[in-house]
Amino acid sequence: MRKISALVVTVGLLASLTACATTPAPGAAGCPPTGDAASVVTATGAFGEKPDAKVPSPIVTTETQVSTLIEGDGDEVVEGTPVLIDYTLYDGTTGAEVEDSGYDGSLNSPITVGGNALAPLASALECSRVGSRVAVAIKASELSASVNGGAGEADDSPDAAYVAVVDIRQSFLPKANGRHVLGEQGMPAVVTAPNGAPGITVPASAAPTSPESHLVLDGSGRELTADDTAVVQFTAVTWDSPSTVATSSWTNGGAATSLPLGDAQIPDSIRDALVGATIGSQVMVVVPADEAAGTPSPLVYVFDLLGAL
Repeated sequence: MRKISALVVTVGLLASLTACATTPAPGAAGCPPTGDAASVVTATGAFGEKPDAKVPSPIVTTETQVSTLIEGDGDEVVEGTPVLIDYTLYDGTTGAEVEDSGYDGSLNSPITVGGNALAPLASALECSRVGSRVAVAIKASELSASVNGGAGEADDSPDAAYVAVVDIRQSFLPKANGRHVLGEQGMPAVVTAPNGAPGITVPASAAPTSPESHLVLDGSGRELTADDTAVVQFTAVTWDSPSTVATSSWTNGGAATSLPLGDAQIPDSIRDALVGATIGSQVMVVVPADEAAGTPSPLVYVFDLLGAL
């Protein structure tokens, strides 16, 4: 199995937003189930430090199960939430440690609950809270398939497990949540789905010949700086008719992505539009054709600004 951290660093990626129907916690209605495969795992040590875990073996499971070892009091993790974690992974067959995240802040790319990347592990964090430490028992075949880009097992037969002890360090917004701003004449219109994904309607008029930006939703978080790595979801469509989706994190694996605003590879028009914008905002950026790499058409980007690293 490829090292989890190697995959986490490379994800650049949707989600639908649903909350738990009852008091949110593993085992509650609409939340990941608890069960013997997870509840037999114990761990001591402070949150944020590598735990001393005991994993009885062998452990097999028919489904992903979660047990709360330390209950945090931070924000609830819902479907679509990007989170930063530390983890230690164990082989459920032997109880031996496989790998860990380092517990030094170096694992700084979020995984998204409901996204394809590390799907069984990320989805297991739903309904927990930031500051929690959870034990997660995952079918080995499903975790391996998610790391390697496969679909995983669809049946409920028993399977050898991996066990992850996960500290949920930080979460970000699942979608932009700012107040609506009136649109500008001649600019594309944006309609946002309940999960946050934007639908973009491009006007029949000619595209601007210079970069343009417009605030669709005005967030109330802090302003982004050029030194920030923004956590975003985004969609880009072509201006030229017929307008088509050029790329979208909402539909390309379902995970938020990290955008280092100081990176020289980021087009100036995008950097200029995002630096100074506030977290929680949704920002439209029209990139002229000469800056829109890979397409002869101008591109219309819509960014949801979910947080910053």
